[in-house]
Amino acid sequence: MERMTLREAAERVGLSVTTLRRYIRRGRLRAEKLAGRFGPEYFVSDEGLETAGLDGSDRRAAPPDPVRGPIRSLTKVPSREMLPIGLYQELQMKHEQLLVQYGMVRASGLRMLELQGDLDAKRREVEECRAEIVRLRDRLATETTLLRQKLRAADLEVEGRGLEIAALREKVRGLEMLTRNAVTSETIERQFASVMEQKQVVDRLTEQRETARSPRRPWPPAERPAEPEH
Repeated sequence: MERMTLREAAERVGLSVTTLRRYIRRGRLRAEKLAGRFGPEYFVSDEGLETAGLDGSDRRAAPPDPVRGPIRSLTKVPSREMLPIGLYQELQMKHEQLLVQYGMVRASGLRMLELQGDLDAKRREVEECRAEIVRLRDRLATETTLLRQKLRAADLEVEGRGLEIAALREKVRGLEMLTRNAVTSETIERQFASVMEQKQVVDRLTEQRETARSPRRPWPPAERPAEPEH
């Protein structure tokens, strides 16, 4: 199966490359896109042309229209003969190249639109994440403030309890000192009473000795004033 370019097929069937390309897009003409001289291009076969009803054999075998007079022969000149065939082929090649480039640009544009959609979606996700971060930051600041207030209140309560404990310790120390002083006072009083009793005993013994040594009866001793009780 022989393959031919769209330019060759257009020359065979007598149609333009643009028309054949339109038939390919509509599905009427079957073609294959292969690597060509100037990039990817369409290739068709004789069977594809026959299936599409574009076989140029009848067109080539058909006799030319009769010429009716010299005026008709001058006015009915094919438009293709108005340009050199080399220039026409060059323009046709450039036209195909432009069509291929247009297809590539169109595909790139579609891809760019897809990427733009993905980029917009990512931007929305980033904005949502930023909003979530701001919300969490505000919540963290609020909770931190509340915790600091609770911690400050706990510190004040601990400080107050410490002051109460210090006051209770002072009271306990004062009570201990009072108890110790009371015990000391009782001990001193008992010792003082014992000393006074011993002194009285010594005084009586001394008087008795002096009375026993004296040969004459002394005058009755003067009564001692009573010692004050402590």
